[in-house]
Amino acid sequence: MKRKLSTAVLILAVIVGGIVGVQQYQLYQTKQFSPAETASYNSNTISIEVTYSRPFKKGREIFGKLVPFGEWWRTGANEATTIRFSRDVSFSGETLKAGYYSLVTFPGEKEWEIIFNRKIPDWGTSYFPEEDVLKVKAKVEALPEVVEQFTIDFSEVDGSPVLIIAWDKTKVSTPFKVL
Repeated sequence: MKRKLSTAVLILAVIVGGIVGVQQYQLYQTKQFSPAETASYNSNTISIEVTYSRPFKKGREIFGKLVPFGEWWRTGANEATTIRFSRDVSFSGETLKAGYYSLVTFPGEKEWEIIFNRKIPDWGTSYFPEEDVLKVKAKVEALPEVVEQFTIDFSEVDGSPVLIIAWDKTKVSTPFKVL
């Protein structure tokens, strides 16, 4: 009886180990093509961190084709893109409480909708609109040069922080205030 039990435990361990190994290999493969990145903004009043994956253009038509207009997008690749605010902020006069959110977008030809959502899915293939906390409109700016790898970054304009999303020849940005 003892021998049968130890054989069963060994078989189960091999199966679980194999499953975990395959999952880790698949994760490694996807990260090769869309590496993970962290963008941050730090000042004496706030700390913001965005965690996302950065796919490459690789000659593809991005917006309107690979990323359809008017449909939700995980805003990057692989896992859900997340953003963490250490303090409350205001986008277009609307308050977003300090916290941890997934970042979802609805790209459009002339304007994007940037959404902060309280649900953080395990992978970026699910969107839960009932968990939306704040929606912000951002105008599309055509870039003169191609941005080969998807990028999220921050800058300052007239002393105010700005969230920037850029890929291909498209850039959207939205200023915000620290409350």
